[in-house]
Amino acid sequence: MSAVTNLKSSLGKYVLAFFLPENNLSSSQKWVLGLINLSSVVVFWVMSSFLVNALVEDDSYRKPFFITYVNTGCFCFYLIPYLKYENLTIAEFLQRLHHDYNSTVHREDEEGLVHDYGSSSNLAGIDGTSISSTVDEHDDDDDNINLYETILLSLQFIALWFSANLVTNASLSYTSVASQTILSSTSSFFTLIIGYLYSVERINQNKIVGILLSFAGVLIVTEIDTSSSTNQNSSLMVLWGNILALAGAMIYGIYTILLKFKISIKHSQKERNLNTHLFFGFVGIFCLVFLWPMLFILHFTGYETFELPPSRLVLTLLLVNALITFVSDFCWCKAVLLTSPLTVTVGLSMTIPLAMIGDWVFKGFFINWWYLFGALIVTLGFFIINKDEKSDFVREEI
Repeated sequence: MSAVTNLKSSLGKYVLAFFLPENNLSSSQKWVLGLINLSSVVVFWVMSSFLVNALVEDDSYRKPFFITYVNTGCFCFYLIPYLKYENLTIAEFLQRLHHDYNSTVHREDEEGLVHDYGSSSNLAGIDGTSISSTVDEHDDDDDNINLYETILLSLQFIALWFSANLVTNASLSYTSVASQTILSSTSSFFTLIIGYLYSVERINQNKIVGILLSFAGVLIVTEIDTSSSTNQNSSLMVLWGNILALAGAMIYGIYTILLKFKISIKHSQKERNLNTHLFFGFVGIFCLVFLWPMLFILHFTGYETFELPPSRLVLTLLLVNALITFVSDFCWCKAVLLTSPLTVTVGLSMTIPLAMIGDWVFKGFFINWWYLFGALIVTLGFFIINKDEKSDFVREEI
């Protein structure tokens, strides 16, 4: 009975974790909640890949930029729940934005003043108590990223986010979903290296072995993919698709670390709280406002002719894919904030077997044994890299 009682108690705690503010959760609750979000992302991303592949592979609607523009632009709808939960009108929202802008500028000026005094050779004229009181005054505010800082982060984020999704969608025009998924999963390498440079991740011997294994698997998959083509032109197209998938993996590693780095508190293991509804809402707005001229540029240069969906089926696939992206990318962001960038990147390797099963079931692809071996090596490398992540995360939160 005690075991059943403990199980019910544990399940109750994790169900409650969905409704508690993140700063009220224990480190283990954050971890599990992050993994639940990550599991949703795995399923949704594979579904999205197959939908995009169905749109672009047979030239029924090969518009990777427009598809990415629609998907990302839909994020602006996240501002509706934000305004509702905060109980703000548009006018009150603008007033808060103005106030947060002034407070941010004022705080940066104070920090610059303290820095200037600290670098001076004459410190006799400094009132130490006034400086410490100024710092203490902002301690509570520093736990949350304010409205102005969140919007600024969205602006910095949009270019990398859009580029990664664009090249990933474009790669599906030339290579299979399974190959694209495996190659995109090499983002763990870029996440680890960039994270180490910015002190967000640690490198040890196990992670280096994992990186080498993942790249060995990538080489096997790429070789099998290109050699299975029947002529030189299609081989070059498959290779180009694989290069685009790898480029998307690299950009993914950059923006994942950027997000984690921006919310980290300097000289501390603690992180500031980011409102994900507000963050993604302005990612969508900046996409709609700043990237629409590219539709005309691509149209008139002939790289991507602008065209509305030619049939109801294509329109349905486009809207369903936008809805999947709308939900999955929000879950991805929550997973990154609740766990670690490397954990999320490693966890996304679970899209590999799922995508391969999808290619086998829905498209009748023959899976080469070497192909399976390459996928297994990539997945094994990811698990090795992930070995120490949970223990580090829980220990830092204590």
